Amino acid sequence: EEEQKVLDDLPRADAGYRCVDELKSQFLPGTRQELFGELNHWLDGANSRPVYFLSGGAGLGKSSIAHQLCTRLDASADGPSLGASFFFVRGSGDLETTRLFFSSLAHQLALSQPSLRPYIISASREYLKRGSRQQMHHTFQDLFRRLFQRAVPTFPKPIVMVVDGLDECRDRDLIPNLLELLLELPTILPGIRLLLTSRPEPHIQSVLTSAAGLPSILHRSLNDTMAQWKGDVRLYLEQTVPKIGLYGDFVRDNPYQLERLIERAAGVFNFARVAARFLDTYRDHPDPQEQFTLLLSPGGTGLSALDNLYQQILSSAFPPQDWNISPRAARLRSFLIFLGLFREPLSPEAMALFKLETQLSKADIVWMTDRLRSVLVINSSGCIVPIHATFTEFLLDPQRCVHPLYHVDPAAGNALLAPVCMGAFTFPIISDYLSAAKGTPIRDYVKYSTIHWDFHLATGEFNSSLKRDLVHFVHHQIPAYMQVDPGGWAGTVSRSLALESWFAVSRLHRLLLFTQGKDRKARRTAPKSLWRSLNQRRTIA
Repeated sequence: EEEQKVLDDLPRADAGYRCVDELKSQFLPGTRQELFGELNHWLDGANSRPVYFLSGGAGLGKSSIAHQLCTRLDASADGPSLGASFFFVRGSGDLETTRLFFSSLAHQLALSQPSLRPYIISASREYLKRGSRQQMHHTFQDLFRRLFQRAVPTFPKPIVMVVDGLDECRDRDLIPNLLELLLELPTILPGIRLLLTSRPEPHIQSVLTSAAGLPSILHRSLNDTMAQWKGDVRLYLEQTVPKIGLYGDFVRDNPYQLERLIERAAGVFNFARVAARFLDTYRDHPDPQEQFTLLLSPGGTGLSALDNLYQQILSSAFPPQDWNISPRAARLRSFLIFLGLFREPLSPEAMALFKLETQLSKADIVWMTDRLRSVLVINSSGCIVPIHATFTEFLLDPQRCVHPLYHVDPAAGNALLAPVCMGAFTFPIISDYLSAAKGTPIRDYVKYSTIHWDFHLATGEFNSSLKRDLVHFVHHQIPAYMQVDPGGWAGTVSRSLALESWFAVSRLHRLLLFTQGKDRKARRTAPKSLWRSLNQRRTIA
């Protein structure tokens, strides 16, 4: 009875896997089979590394995997057993801080592991004499380090501790210290195995992927498995949506609609879960087609849960109180313009060659990308891409992205990108381009500019600044452009035809005539006069 009172007095949070919300615990049998095969291999001791770090962007199913592993370990009579679990939850009091982390783990270990119970009770008596809610390092020192330095129990089978959602802990500055203490456990308690999950946040990655941690940590990134495991998301939607009210008949009669939803999910479990939850909320809606339209359209209201997630990720990565001032705000704006409006993915090195209103270095771009690793990945080609298309759609939609620090206005952004692209067409840059090897940043920069400059021009806000840039381009830079893409400049018209013929079919024609300020009759003659001007000007200002 006295021993139980000591345990009852030990402060703890209800952070075990049984206490998490339903959304984190959703798991469809038959999915993630390869990953659980790897986890079983690791748990059986075939891999000598005692720590398994599972990382991945927002919505890829890390918490569901952690919860499912806890469930399986708790139900297993043989093999490794579940010692303790702690699921961090943002905005949930004791579940988002480090203060009760180690005391909660100790309390669970005392209940789940009879061989550890007397050790932990003895340590808890001494610990409680100095206060019930002590600082994290004191708690670890008294309940783990000092205790097991004196006596080390042996375990007949591995004991697994699961820590989920490290990125959801609000004590950001304390997380590296927490991880360093946590990584001590397998050394002072041989037989302990740790599963840790997190979004790939820099302050977490720096500890768990450092050279010092490599000998003891096995790292698996879910970002690398999205294409491989798209079938799991398909299985989830195929088994879930037809069971939701009127949608069963609807998708049987319109199977292409379910296919479109699967394609839209693009392997991201969180999108699939949000979509299924939205349909279930309106399971009796008289028009299923209308609800599918809300999910499939870029601005659909069915994705409000994802919008909240993206807003939280941006606010955490770039807090408004720190980034709302110049020049930080200008650098962030340039980066988000790249993410929202680039027509194809580019590497950080190539992006750094685009000189927007604020010049971003490669280091700036890599650092900002690291801050958004929850929603961005660098693919096998070294290019920055969003994990899901809904992130860039969110940035561009003022009804969804309501904070002005993060919203990207397409017209204003394209008006900045157009002259940056046109700036690539100078003889020095083109000379470097022609002599550079394929796949180098300068090649990617000029190639992108050649293909997309007129799109950014046609869709940008045509203000006085862009007008000046366009006039300069027309009068000084066309010869350099023709060096790199003469066929593209002529369009479908033979190069031997007059430039006037190209202007007649080009969408640039309207913008050029605007810069001329001429009447209709004068506009018809403008290309000829321009052609004469170009013959006289062969230098680049």
